[in-house]
Amino acid sequence: MRMIPTAVAVLALAATFVASAGAAPNDSPFPSPTVVDVFIAAQTVTTDGTMSNQFAPGSTVVFRAYATLPKSRDVLVAKDVRYFYVSIPNQPSVKLTYNPAARGASARMPWTGTWQVPATFTPGLVPFKVLVQTVKKLRGSFVQFPVSSAMLTIAATPQIVTGPASTGTVTPITAKQDLSLYADTVNGTRPSGAKPRPVGCTQSNVFKRGEQVVVRSWGVDLTAGSALLTNENVDKAEMTVPGLAAPIAMSWGPHGATNARVFFWTGVWNVAADFPLGDVTLRITYTTINGKTSTYEHPLTIIP
Repeated sequence: MRMIPTAVAVLALAATFVASAGAAPNDSPFPSPTVVDVFIAAQTVTTDGTMSNQFAPGSTVVFRAYATLPKSRDVLVAKDVRYFYVSIPNQPSVKLTYNPAARGASARMPWTGTWQVPATFTPGLVPFKVLVQTVKKLRGSFVQFPVSSAMLTIAATPQIVTGPASTGTVTPITAKQDLSLYADTVNGTRPSGAKPRPVGCTQSNVFKRGEQVVVRSWGVDLTAGSALLTNENVDKAEMTVPGLAAPIAMSWGPHGATNARVFFWTGVWNVAADFPLGDVTLRITYTTINGKTSTYEHPLTIIP
């Protein structure tokens, strides 16, 4: 059965993101209707792996990523790549290196590179791109969701990052994939049992009891011409939280500024006041209408 957003889900998401009720002519799936040559997913984290998108001048941003070849369904490793780097306006490119043990890396995102933000860098949004070319001259790129509060931002007084991030086990991607997936988490603006953060909808993988976890996700079906996963070809999208009685349904809808909004998948989890402290792994699972299933493991840390 294809998932249709319920009234409760729609209200929860409306409280969390800037989104409109209808689709404007420039609305489109994120990042585009199809991925042609290479699928790339990337995140920004601190040096200990804590997800964040707000950094101060002089601090260190770690970019981490993974990439998949849609036609062969293989995950890129060092021998496959001619170049893999981050392009930052008016800054030197940041080379990404394949090393799952590097600081900030994860089993799922083993390509990393660091950017030492200049102390004189002007605060504001940083519209970076991640670019790759394989030895067979296949190219791909990654850009951020166009939700300004969750985009990489250099701020004179950035929101405090509470870490360190989860050290929970995540299964590396080694086998051929039917679906290539991306997911991250941002703080919801209306937590049920905690004080709202100073800036809502910023990226994090460390949450307090009572806070609201919002999963943002997108992906492609590598078995169907690398088509983006949308409400038209997905039978079921949900996230599983260990300890909860049932999975949480995810919804497909528009987000971002009115003149640059895109569609992607979201799910909302309100962390209970008595939820166990420590590491927990969310599992975001898609099942397509043609029967293909894949799961993205996203580790979080729950603190008091």
